[in-house]
Amino acid sequence: MKTNFLKQLACGTVAMMIAAGFTFGAKAQGYINGDISFVGGATLSGPLASATAFTAIFGPGGTGTLPQVQGWSQTGDYASVPTGTLTTFPVFTFNPSPGSSFPLWTFTVGVITYSFQADPGITIDLQNSKFLDLSGTGTASITGFLDTTGEWSIVDTGLGSSPVFTFGASAELAGPPVPEPSVFALLVSFVPIIGAFAYRAKPKA
Repeated sequence: MKTNFLKQLACGTVAMMIAAGFTFGAKAQGYINGDISFVGGATLSGPLASATAFTAIFGPGGTGTLPQVQGWSQTGDYASVPTGTLTTFPVFTFNPSPGSSFPLWTFTVGVITYSFQADPGITIDLQNSKFLDLSGTGTASITGFLDTTGEWSIVDTGLGSSPVFTFGASAELAGPPVPEPSVFALLVSFVPIIGAFAYRAKPKA
């Protein structure tokens, strides 16, 4: 009888450990991975070499239109986003860098919303009469996924009658969360219990 009870206890403990393992695995899923780029135009606060802010961000069709998802740029979890999807870009100042996080872009496809919240720090990688290159980090969000740390970049060139605005953003897959110590303690605590019952169930010589 003790032997049967031991077997039931052992089976029950293994089942608990397997269930906990799947729980940890499920928690590690759902982070965003991929790249996406946008194309449009922008008006700056001054000449390209000395500008400090975007005063308008618009689509390839000119003022009054919205930036669009650039063709062949969607990978990973952005792969299903249709080319040409209209995107909202709020204007912002890049010099000095904003002192708090700010929305960089957002768009919706069906019931799924995609967005990117930029961190306060903005790096001016290059700024002269022909190019303005900005970059930074932030948090990518997609409905149904876990928020994920990502990187963004903006390249604004002075070609044509108005600056051409192109934007690329990428999200990096985050590492899985570490299980709570209390959960490990709970699982480990069953090991001596099994050993104790095994000792008590041992037939006498």
